[in-house]
Amino acid sequence: MQNLTGLSEVAPRYDGILFDIYGVIHNGEACFSGAIDSLQGLTEAGIPYAFLSNMPLRAHRVRDALIRLGLPEALTARAMTSGEAVFRTLGGAEFGKHYYFQGPERTREIVPEGYQPVAQISEADFVLVTGIGDNETPDDYTSLLQTALARNLPMICGNPDLRVGRGDKTVACAGLLVEAYLRMGGDARWMGKPHKAVFKMAEEMLGGHLLMVGDSLRTDIAGASAAGLDTVFIKSGIHAGDGDQAIKDSPVTPTFSLPRLAW
Repeated sequence: MQNLTGLSEVAPRYDGILFDIYGVIHNGEACFSGAIDSLQGLTEAGIPYAFLSNMPLRAHRVRDALIRLGLPEALTARAMTSGEAVFRTLGGAEFGKHYYFQGPERTREIVPEGYQPVAQISEADFVLVTGIGDNETPDDYTSLLQTALARNLPMICGNPDLRVGRGDKTVACAGLLVEAYLRMGGDARWMGKPHKAVFKMAEEMLGGHLLMVGDSLRTDIAGASAAGLDTVFIKSGIHAGDGDQAIKDSPVTPTFSLPRLAW
């Protein structure tokens, strides 16, 4: 692994750059100045980039979300999200038409037309999870997990992150619940990083030899490495304070590392 001081040291080697969002571009409350500088630097250098996020929303929502958090409109780019992966998968696969939904109402847009929500898991063909409460754990969903398992329902995860940073704290994500279902022996279906399919979807946006920049060893770095991409690990994100130890404990070693995203 090579330690960098800025992305400009390696960016010209690649045909395009993929960026995770939470912990890399912003902290859930505001965009980082170093991230803005980096995107500006790539723009001036003529190096294309795109965002690859486990956000459980349609891809076109990324632009508006980033602008709200302070990213200049001119620096927004194409995006692929786990929510978009759900939308595409459900649009082309047959899971049955009745689904039980767990998550913020605004994320329900990732379900294509033709599917019907149900109020009881006993009436569902599958469960879609896009989020849980910030401070909740799988123990808060024991009934949901046990009922879904008893019926052998597929549980689709619209955000495979376990936790993400928001300001100076971390909050729970959908992956925490679906991982618990998997450990119970349930049929978990992951839509997003670290799973290879979403990286292939993202690669189609840019093409060529790509570099992935992310802060999660589990999703960004391991997933990109498995998909054949070089990686930059941002130590100031979800692993802040223990980035070096996390790398030692990880089965995958990043290609490069940065203390935080900088140009």
